[in-house]
Amino acid sequence: MKLLLLITLGIHYLFASSISNKILQLYEQKNYIQACDLGANNLNILIENESYLSLYAFSCLKADYIDRLNTPLIFLNQTPEARANASYFSMLVLQKKLLLQSLYDNTSIRYLNFPTSSHLLSKVFALYVKSPQLDRSIKEYNDPSNARNSYKLYTTQFNGKKTIAIDEYYDKILILHHTY
Repeated sequence: MKLLLLITLGIHYLFASSISNKILQLYEQKNYIQACDLGANNLNILIENESYLSLYAFSCLKADYIDRLNTPLIFLNQTPEARANASYFSMLVLQKKLLLQSLYDNTSIRYLNFPTSSHLLSKVFALYVKSPQLDRSIKEYNDPSNARNSYKLYTTQFNGKKTIAIDEYYDKILILHHTY
């Protein structure tokens, strides 16, 4: 019986190690969508290691899958680094939800004072709070730290769900389209 338990634990450890290493490899290759999907499908293995759980969450973040951050942030609580990551992910999820509410329901968020980060969603959130441009369906903002960068924020639907999109421009040339 003990031998069977040891074999089972050994197989579980090897499988968990294989999944974690694959997520790391995909992340390093900038295959963020695949790393995020693999992490989502193997969350029960990743919750045992906050470093790999954070790596999965950062993969989802880089893949613009903001809503997938809700699950890992629940488990990121054992170390100072994990708690900091959970706070960061929580901030971005909340900023997305507040933008959705404001853009779709005309709810004012001008009174909010939020921390910001270098993440695009956070930057555009701060610009929107300062100047919501309520009379426009597409909100346009210039990056205060780089005059050549600009952004367009607007509502859209993705897979039948209401969401938001941000387009990034460099010298008025579209360089990236994000759907959150």
